[in-house]
Amino acid sequence: MSLKNRPLSKKRARKQAQFHIQQIESCFDSKILVKTYLDSVGIDPPKCSNDESFFLRLVCVDWWARKLITKDIRDREAAAIFSGKVAKGRELYCSNDTVDYIRERWDDTLAGMAQKMCISDCGDELDMLDVMKSSLANPENRRAELMVRMSGFEQYADDLGDIGMFYTITCPSKYHRFAGSDLIPNKNYNGATPKQAQQYLTKIWSQIRAELDRHHIKPYGFRVAEPHHDGTPHWHILLFMNPADEAVVTATLNKYALKEDGQEKGAAVHRFTAKRIVKEIITQDGIKKVSATGYIAKYIAKNIGFDIGMDSEDDSQNTESSANRVRAWSSTWGIRQFQQIGGASVIVWRELRRLKDKDIEHDVIRSARDCCINNDWAGFLVVMGGNDVKRIERELQLLKQAAFDPETGEVRLNRYQEIVLKVVGIAAAATEIITHTKVWTIVQKPTSVHSASAVEGGGLPPPSTALAALEFYK
Repeated sequence: MSLKNRPLSKKRARKQAQFHIQQIESCFDSKILVKTYLDSVGIDPPKCSNDESFFLRLVCVDWWARKLITKDIRDREAAAIFSGKVAKGRELYCSNDTVDYIRERWDDTLAGMAQKMCISDCGDELDMLDVMKSSLANPENRRAELMVRMSGFEQYADDLGDIGMFYTITCPSKYHRFAGSDLIPNKNYNGATPKQAQQYLTKIWSQIRAELDRHHIKPYGFRVAEPHHDGTPHWHILLFMNPADEAVVTATLNKYALKEDGQEKGAAVHRFTAKRIVKEIITQDGIKKVSATGYIAKYIAKNIGFDIGMDSEDDSQNTESSANRVRAWSSTWGIRQFQQIGGASVIVWRELRRLKDKDIEHDVIRSARDCCINNDWAGFLVVMGGNDVKRIERELQLLKQAAFDPETGEVRLNRYQEIVLKVVGIAAAATEIITHTKVWTIVQKPTSVHSASAVEGGGLPPPSTALAALEFYK
């Protein structure tokens, strides 16, 4: 990457942040005027529970610096898309400069983690690289959990007699830099970014969910967001539902997918597709079983970084190599690649797994825990009351507590004077079970340990693979 194309540095971002803070402090004394100023510089206003934390963020150099760096890299990527650089046969999904930047950022993160360790209040010590390798930052772990939940949904659907439908929703023409899969400049393109395209998809999905709720229909499954070759996102959605609801669900998705510019050329063919998943097909060798999970498994594998053959958007690359570009795309635009639809809380699932070796008297908590440690998502969903129960009405809930200062006994506040609640366990009626029994602190390793740690850290997935963590922890 040439020097002139280098992204905004932290030092320059902090200097610019100080300028914006001065403007806000000297010129504006109302929330409306502040939001107008933020809009003029292209920064989204902070989402806060009260005005005090709102304004404290706006006079925080760190907050501004993060926002400015994000805006800078997105502006650069938007310019690359507009110029036509981002496309198959050129720079697939994401510009080379942005891919290099994300890789450098992750290298810096790994280098920093190699110099840190976790110490508990009981004296336990863990290397931060080992912590990352055992977490969902590891693509193998992440893929395994996604597939457990996906196959669990399918088993739950089979037990109820529900059917699976596979849908694809694509954005209107004006969100695409190129027309179709060819390198033909799109005359309808309005300069939209992948972020704006994702916001469009999110908006119509919320409308779809609202209408299905009015019909008392609650489908469940997963959606995968992935880019077309020019960076424009589209969604693949695998939903399970009662067979009697299929016509309404499909019609509703089709209605909103084509609501905007639905009469444009090619919209009826390319903007929305629906396919019912047939569990058995007849072949020359007899009846072959078909897994609904298999329909979405390849998209999960591709976007995490596993080799499943040549990339469908550019047949000159295999999916293992192109996945680095997909994850850079996801990280740059803040697009969540995988989203569970319906079902029970995965956070409750993960907390219960912490109770693997604990004796539990509460029947529901014990049953749910047993399902979790046996990777039985279908059974866990049944114990949690099924798919149709609202999360707030489920018997098992997350137990959250505010942190207290051990010396004063007062609630600890963050730098923006907000109470931060942390998950500490599981609650059910009058029963509470603590899953976080230790307090961990991240500290710098002793200097003598640094060199040895760097050698031992070789088992960590390479930066290009570990980029999956960036999207997951947003």
